[in-house]
Amino acid sequence: MKKSPVRKGFGNDAGAALVTVLLLVSVMAIGAAVTFESLGFSIKRSSAQQQFDQAGYYALGGEQLAIDAAENLFSSDAQLLEPAPVSFEIEGGRIDGLISDASNCFNINSLVQRREIGSYVANVAAATQYRRLLMVIGFADRQAEQLAARLTDWIDSDTRPLPSGAEDYDYGALEQPYRAANTLVADLSELNLVQGYSGDVMSRLANLICSHDTTAPAVINVNTLTVDHAPLLVALVARDLTIEDAVELILSRPGKGYASVADFWLDPVLASKGVEQSIRRQTSVKSQRFVSRIRVKYFDAISHLTSIIQVDDAGVARLVSHQRGVMP
Repeated sequence: MKKSPVRKGFGNDAGAALVTVLLLVSVMAIGAAVTFESLGFSIKRSSAQQQFDQAGYYALGGEQLAIDAAENLFSSDAQLLEPAPVSFEIEGGRIDGLISDASNCFNINSLVQRREIGSYVANVAAATQYRRLLMVIGFADRQAEQLAARLTDWIDSDTRPLPSGAEDYDYGALEQPYRAANTLVADLSELNLVQGYSGDVMSRLANLICSHDTTAPAVINVNTLTVDHAPLLVALVARDLTIEDAVELILSRPGKGYASVADFWLDPVLASKGVEQSIRRQTSVKSQRFVSRIRVKYFDAISHLTSIIQVDDAGVARLVSHQRGVMP
């Protein structure tokens, strides 16, 4: 009987096909796992972003409450001697906030005056006050003059350095050159770029200087001054007012504060000084500038918001600036 021909290699072909199928299944399984993992990560990321966004919205709500509080403080003649805390629960977390008086400081942007054409020129009177402030806190006369001139040059519009000052030429000669700002200082951290303003200088000026969005001098609230603010009074008044006089004036303030600016200037420590009206206008018995710090914890998200609030003479508050992620 004739035998059927044997099909050689059939078994090998079947095995190769099976391996190929298994390989494809494995690749598809891995692909599916990666896809599901990526999908899960995307869902988590989307959820986290939604939580963070919601925390930010709550922080903005807290900021609006701070603006309302600033108006109420101004209209009620209440004195904010200590930061006022506000905390309340929200679904999924809580809002913690502080509103503080930010009136008592020297506005470094007052070192210049704005001209009608929009440029900035040096303000001699403000520079004199600033030099006095620097000397009161321990800087030598020469260094105080240099620090005042260099900061004025940083802000003013021209490129001609004041005596002891520094302008574009001085900064351009550095290893990593740059130019002076020639405009108002937006944030005190900018002073790190100004020649002479080392970390030691900035630490000694802490809590005594600020950068408003205007060249107008800061108006000091005499009812919220602390002993640490005594150098501001000496710099403002001069007229042989010593740091000891300023401390005594602050410590002997009436329990409910001065009823009016006139009462403050009639204090025996000041009455004989003969201070000009232009200086007296730099004092007030009400706070018109505040800083609010909001912290929101919403599920796993945390949002910080620091805001500067200004109240005008009519008692209307406006937001000057705010910054996320900053809460000293």
